[in-house]
Amino acid sequence: MQVAELFEIDYGQSLSLNKLRQVAPGTGIAFVSRTAKNNGVSAWVREVDGVAPLPPGLLTVCLRSRNYALATFVQPREFYCGYHIFVLRPRRAMDVREKLWWADCIATNRYRYNFGRQANRTLPSLVLPDEVPAWVHESKMPRYSSKPETSALPTLDTSSWRSFALSEIFDLVRGRHVLKRSMRRGPTAYVGASASNNGVTAWIDDEPDYPGGQITLANNGSVGEAFYQPYPFIASGDVTILIPKSAFPADTALFVCTVLYAEKFRWNYGRKWSFNRMKVSTIRLPAAADGSPDWNGCAEYVRAFPLASAFGL
Repeated sequence: MQVAELFEIDYGQSLSLNKLRQVAPGTGIAFVSRTAKNNGVSAWVREVDGVAPLPPGLLTVCLRSRNYALATFVQPREFYCGYHIFVLRPRRAMDVREKLWWADCIATNRYRYNFGRQANRTLPSLVLPDEVPAWVHESKMPRYSSKPETSALPTLDTSSWRSFALSEIFDLVRGRHVLKRSMRRGPTAYVGASASNNGVTAWIDDEPDYPGGQITLANNGSVGEAFYQPYPFIASGDVTILIPKSAFPADTALFVCTVLYAEKFRWNYGRKWSFNRMKVSTIRLPAAADGSPDWNGCAEYVRAFPLASAFGL
């Protein structure tokens, strides 16, 4: 089956972001551009007179990009889009699970394209599977509403924050390298020094080293990228695993990941955040009355965000 048999294909509005009025995230219309992050949304803008936003439920495909050709997403809210974006409208009724399946199938063909070979002409004839696997329709989906949130973004008071050494609140462990030639496809996430896919660079047939619930922090490659790992995993030698000395939930871990990411500007490929440097590095966090990290405050802040409930936080 080809993409054109399954979807009606149109160019989006091809709007220029620099000509639009940007607003705070989540408060306007989503602007979809040629990025593989944030579901393709690179900004939020005011509604444009005479240009109706596209409705939720459509798929967007990046056609032309140095690194992200064929990045494909299901848009849950109304949106505008920039240049070199195709919009796919299903020719038949589909639920969100099936749309996400087709989006993944399209994106899997990214290896066929690069900055010199774009998908503008060939996307309609791209070959997809003939059937949707049964497990797709049986998958559980997070609670979600396509209506924009009306509540304001939570504020953050940093006056009571204090510095904590990473080694004070985490046990730091080096990852281990698994030779690529010895990898076999399997169910275990292999976390590398990547900024994409939650740091997961492969799924391999090997016993996990960690049960999940830890934070991975890249020493090399995409230095400073921090991710919470919810599932069992193996981490490469370019990654340090941060194991909380006192266990905390996913929402607290996401707060800490954001704080760690804010330290990224201090490091780069020429000045790496090595394992030894991490052991003496400090980060600022909310502090409780006894001077310890206020993990409950971190969790409450994350839960106050719009869409937090969609991910079970």
